[in-house]
Amino acid sequence: MNSPDAHPQEIPSLSTPITVSGDRRLSLSGDALSAHPIETRTVTVRCASGTRHTATWAGVPVLELLSAAAVPGETTHVVVESDGGYRICVDMYAALDGLLAFFRDGTPISEHQPYETRFIAPSIDGARTVKAVTLLEARSFSAGADPESVERMSREEEYSA
Repeated sequence: MNSPDAHPQEIPSLSTPITVSGDRRLSLSGDALSAHPIETRTVTVRCASGTRHTATWAGVPVLELLSAAAVPGETTHVVVESDGGYRICVDMYAALDGLLAFFRDGTPISEHQPYETRFIAPSIDGARTVKAVTLLEARSFSAGADPESVERMSREEEYSA
């Protein structure tokens, strides 16, 4: 379910800005993120244990953030990284249906969890949702490349290679 939030909520202040990288590199605080529309999506997250949790998430659509960073047309994937260095590399189409969520079931995530944000998308498995998001980065991979190889490296390893 995709819908604009009927009662826009104020995005909480963030302890760490979120970087969105395309042709432009943006560092967005809670105030800057509040300038973007908030949408809600009801998503069922399937955990590695097999349990399922359905919740209504509210946040800024990933498409909105990538557009603000002027993501190039040839972008094939989006890297999402947490403050602890956990990284996923998501197909662009799956990422575009995602949210950078700040609320779960109408409550700020930070009221119940030790993190403030979560990348959530209907087609992303629960283990691959990212908590405490610090980076959304556009990537272009050639047909033979393995986008998941980016997930196995730290940022330092990737950029020193």
